[in-house]
Amino acid sequence: MGATVRLAEFVVKTRWEELPPAAIDAAKRAILDSVGVILAGSGEPPARLLQRIAEEEGGAPLCTVLGTQLRTGAVWAALANGTAGHALDFDDTNFALLGHPSVPVFAAALAAAELSHADGRAVIQAFLIGFEVETTLAEAMNPAHYARGWHATSTLGTLGALAASAKLLGLGPVESRNAFAIAASEASGLKENFGTMTKPFHAGHAARSGVLAALLAREGFTGSEIALEGPQGYLRVFGSQAEDPAPALGRLGSPWKILATGVAVKPYPSCACTHSIITALLELRRTHSLQAEDVAEVTLGVNELVPHMLIHHNPRTGLEGKFSAEFCAALALVDGQVGIASFQDERTADPTLRSLMGRVTMVVDPTIPGNLEHHVWCRVTVRLRDGRELEVPPREVPGHPRAPLSGEQLLAKFTDCAGRVLPRERVESIAEMLEGLDGCPDLRSLTAVLRP
Repeated sequence: MGATVRLAEFVVKTRWEELPPAAIDAAKRAILDSVGVILAGSGEPPARLLQRIAEEEGGAPLCTVLGTQLRTGAVWAALANGTAGHALDFDDTNFALLGHPSVPVFAAALAAAELSHADGRAVIQAFLIGFEVETTLAEAMNPAHYARGWHATSTLGTLGALAASAKLLGLGPVESRNAFAIAASEASGLKENFGTMTKPFHAGHAARSGVLAALLAREGFTGSEIALEGPQGYLRVFGSQAEDPAPALGRLGSPWKILATGVAVKPYPSCACTHSIITALLELRRTHSLQAEDVAEVTLGVNELVPHMLIHHNPRTGLEGKFSAEFCAALALVDGQVGIASFQDERTADPTLRSLMGRVTMVVDPTIPGNLEHHVWCRVTVRLRDGRELEVPPREVPGHPRAPLSGEQLLAKFTDCAGRVLPRERVESIAEMLEGLDGCPDLRSLTAVLRP
């Protein structure tokens, strides 16, 4: 059985009763975090620009753009919510995907669920199916796919978003197969756009493409039966001739990837590769009472993949700063905290930060584990002006599946994010609704309170 047909059958045949309780709980945590970052990002410039165009060009007011009064067509809503969810680079990551798994899939599922009047249980099921599809393909294609310059959040996320949409819209086997073919031709996204508005657009584009592919297929639009595995198909074009997807496809749902590879929830709104850097330097600052003027040099030893992600050594905007090892290191040492406000454009011109950035060097450390799960680890060495040298070895990153945020920490992040848009008294009740999402009879009762 080819990859296209195999994935289509997985989408159609997977039943709620097959989902492990632990996977359902993990999905609800990921959805809580996704709703929070979508709300927080809804006021950011890339999200605002898309909302403006959606208001002017969008379709019938059937679906909700979170954090706004706007209702628009499903395709536009998915685009707007997906872009907002990635606008702050605060959404979760997955180390098999080498990208952000939840926001593209959830933004698509949200729009498809409103169209189909789905309940909360159907949304969770669709989310898990979409997550499974994108991360299974990632196992077959990464790290080569990512290393070639493709942004997996978009390229792989498009097929995850399609899978979730197809499930919610009730596509049959043939329709689902055609939908995968359509989505395979929509997939795109270049890492060269990291640090610009186009990077969050990638997440929105994936969500939009997934919903659109499902809607087209439902109407009878066709595509190749071997669009994924064919000689000029998705897997060969985005991957390589050497990769055999069969072993990965054979593990669909066994075990579920959300449990096997997990979800890493971000404690800082910047590239995941900066988190080890930030955490280590915040710890050294706190335990040794460091000041910027005490520091002679900071050396950041990273995995060989990281310099291809932290590409902005002289950031001019807050967005570029999120992909700058030097800027994030300086923020941690100078401010003693890193949050949403840290990445305002004017901070990149701060003379104290600029001075310290000039003393930060990123180097490839061959001792950093090369497997995808640990590629974000970092060895941080600080040489002080008095001659002392302080080091934090490579280790688990906070929020990593093996060092997860506690329930209280996750709720605190959600409260901070959602509270930037919605009244604080409403945020607590929304969190309770999301924690009990599998009992929600109609998703529209949730989306109605996600508007200011």
